[in-house]
Amino acid sequence: MISERTFARSFSGFWAELLPLLTPSFVHIINEVFKEHLTDEFGIKLEPLAKNTKVRDFSIVAEFAFFLAEQAIKSGDLVDEVFSDERSRKIAERSALDIVKKYEGGKIHIPNSLELEELNEGLALAKNYERFINEIGINQSIEFSPTIPGAGFLAQCKADISIGETLFEVKTVDRNLSGKDIRQLFIYLSLQFASGQRRWKSGGFFNPRRSVYHKFEVDDLIERLTGGRSSVDVFQDLIDFVSKRDIQLDNAF
Repeated sequence: MISERTFARSFSGFWAELLPLLTPSFVHIINEVFKEHLTDEFGIKLEPLAKNTKVRDFSIVAEFAFFLAEQAIKSGDLVDEVFSDERSRKIAERSALDIVKKYEGGKIHIPNSLELEELNEGLALAKNYERFINEIGINQSIEFSPTIPGAGFLAQCKADISIGETLFEVKTVDRNLSGKDIRQLFIYLSLQFASGQRRWKSGGFFNPRRSVYHKFEVDDLIERLTGGRSSVDVFQDLIDFVSKRDIQLDNAF
């Protein structure tokens, strides 16, 4: 079994055949055409959040912001209120440390706790989640970390945020979207399709660091990336590929 992230950055031949028009030029178009900026209460575009040079590991801070925002959404409280509650803040902190340790523990040093500058940076990122939800998620069902069944050599996985009929992946990075980001989202959509329930008609990305998000209709984007094929056919091709028993996983790396 492999993760969806590994699959998204491997098997280049398969991806080139499945999504032949997912070229660097088209990725650039996606970055520009579908981009929306978060705004403040006066409708002014928010600037990207600068990185604090005292932060030791930005991936942990990004996860802390995610779990802080999740608690706020579930409780119906403001992010500031959740952050001010020591117990809630500690839960978010511990969750962030645990998940980074699970995926990166052998590659980077994981601290035992976050320092003040790191907590404050996480709070600033979490407030952008709050703005994002308030901007597009009002009166819609919201679920953080929706579980998606695995298939073939892909293990069960968790996506980031479901808002109504849209699945958003969170990328707390300084860069633009990449091809592997889009492939990862398509993996989630395909696996959900294989479960017998097509839950999401739209997809997108949210970047709390850059204060932007992207949203698109899945059927429309797949038609553009494949030269006219349907989403159902593309999803089925992906599921058929990961379900083949003769795939040599060792050759993917």
